[in-house]
Amino acid sequence: MKKIIVIFLTILILISAACSLIKPGKFDYIIKNGKIVDGTGNPWYKSDIGIKGDKIAEIGKIPEEKGKKIIDASKKVVSPGFIDIHTHADGGILRNPTAQNYITQGVTTVVGGNCGGSELNLSEFFKEIELKEISLNFGTLVGHNTVRRRVMGNENREPTIEELEEMKKIVEQEMKSGALGLSTGLKYLPGAYSKTEEVIELAKVAAKFGGFYATHLREEGIGLVDAVKEAIEIGEKANIPVQISHHKVVSVDRWGDSKTTLELIEDARNRGIDVKDDQYPYPATSTGLAVLFPPWSLEGSKEKIEERFKNTKSRKKIKEEIIYNIIHDRGGKDLDNIRIASYSKDKNIEGKSIKEILEMKGLTPDMESAAELILELYSNGNASAIYRCLSDEDIERIMKYPTTMHASDGSIVEMNKGVPHPRNYGTFPRVLSLYVREKGLITLEDAIRKMTSLPASRIGIRNAGIISVGKHADIVIFDPLNIKDRATWDKPHQYSEGILYVFVNGEIIVENGSITGELPGKIIYGQGRKK
Repeated sequence: MKKIIVIFLTILILISAACSLIKPGKFDYIIKNGKIVDGTGNPWYKSDIGIKGDKIAEIGKIPEEKGKKIIDASKKVVSPGFIDIHTHADGGILRNPTAQNYITQGVTTVVGGNCGGSELNLSEFFKEIELKEISLNFGTLVGHNTVRRRVMGNENREPTIEELEEMKKIVEQEMKSGALGLSTGLKYLPGAYSKTEEVIELAKVAAKFGGFYATHLREEGIGLVDAVKEAIEIGEKANIPVQISHHKVVSVDRWGDSKTTLELIEDARNRGIDVKDDQYPYPATSTGLAVLFPPWSLEGSKEKIEERFKNTKSRKKIKEEIIYNIIHDRGGKDLDNIRIASYSKDKNIEGKSIKEILEMKGLTPDMESAAELILELYSNGNASAIYRCLSDEDIERIMKYPTTMHASDGSIVEMNKGVPHPRNYGTFPRVLSLYVREKGLITLEDAIRKMTSLPASRIGIRNAGIISVGKHADIVIFDPLNIKDRATWDKPHQYSEGILYVFVNGEIIVENGSITGELPGKIIYGQGRKK
């Protein structure tokens, strides 16, 4: 009799559990009546989405009584969370774990470690992030410049066999810790001192662990075409997917070269080499003043660099090359095109152009004075700057290319600190407002694909980037008629408009346009991670 009672009670418990799946509260959230753009590039459709835990549990007509909380998305777009494949978020993720300038754009995943610069000892870095907790998902590449500097310092030479082996071991260790791949900044130091063969050998290590190769090209102006060829060669010889970072043409002399670079990418893809690119939707770049200097002038220790700056002969040569770069590279032939974004030694010059600063000092705003000022600013603190040097024609041509991803090249910034590039606040809404809604350059569905499933496939994320049952509930709800970037060159510290809800792993981090402060983000580990 006791056995019968036990069996009967067990059956009741099982029936009760089964019933609980269909009674009110089955879903944590139901997003009702949304215009779903699923990330694949397919046309939008109208449906409901049920979220349970961190997953999309159902798509279809869902009765409201099955949800604990209902979100009415009528006349709104529901899409996968945006994935920013090119950021420098690793520099600020621990200081600002809510990453507010990103989540207010609809970004749910960021990739750091780009342009050759990354954290080292990633296993410890990841532990710190997990302890701190973050709002969005985070992954990172291992940076070639960081690895080379650890092994060789700032020396302009080829590595010895032993040094190359040491670099390869570091890359291997970081891939095993969960790096997504290898990045280079071949325009920056000490990466500029490396030969192609060195990069190929390190890329082979990343390839062995399923990584990809992201590159800030050796040149993006006069030598752009050859630099793209080098990136493709590295991908082919290392048998690794290639990501050309922030694809652009910085030299006024070479505007229009995007026709050639895209042809090179297309040809490589037709030959079976996996080459893709990313881009930010602005006509200006942003980086340190070092980009205007010849690499040889910044080799070695700080003392050696200062000696070159003081030596009359070498100083004259450095200034000549700075002037050349202002005219033929980042300066766009105009001193008003170089604007100081941050300079800790003198906040009064932040937001002002080189021309304006010279006039403030009572100096003639000519190239000679500009070169002297740039030498002074670099010596006193290596200011960062914004360089207006890109053409709208190149930007639009690159944006339309099928494998171009939208990405910010930004970082996690502190509100009202400095006068940074507006891309830190507005990249994704700018694409959706200016290039989709206003210009009609690309369709809404294709823009979302370039923000979601395309970068997800490059990174190797299989559980995100698409609105589909079983995928992680990284979701954005936005108003397609009112989404807009508000960050400007003069006032960049402004959140975008029109992003209404942002879910990360099933939790709301932006609700009715307000930041909730929730920290549901996770580390995105690469395939080589040792469990």
